[in-house]
Amino acid sequence: MSDASTEKRLQLLKQIRSRYNENQYDMSNREKILYGRSSRPVEGLETPQEEGTVPENPAFFRVRLALAAGLLGFVIFMDVNGISVAGITAERIFQAISADFEEVIETWATDVSQPSI
Repeated sequence: MSDASTEKRLQLLKQIRSRYNENQYDMSNREKILYGRSSRPVEGLETPQEEGTVPENPAFFRVRLALAAGLLGFVIFMDVNGISVAGITAERIFQAISADFEEVIETWATDVSQPSI
């Protein structure tokens, strides 16, 4: 009788693991459809990575963050010292960044500053 219960337990365990893997696979597919990514890898299920995509990696984020901080620091350094690189000044960079949003920001600022009745 203990052999039968052991076999039944093993079958139950296999069924639970199978269901868990199916659920993980379904969740991964839903995340991929909704968000275009998967937050966690599903063990045992390997999906081929599309060409041209960059793997999500915290180290890659750190590199991008460090590069952005370095560029910001360089632009501030250019502004403080009045340096131009290849004819581009810090003022010109600031104008290029704010050009698209200047009207929107001014409109928003006037709307916010007016008292509501």
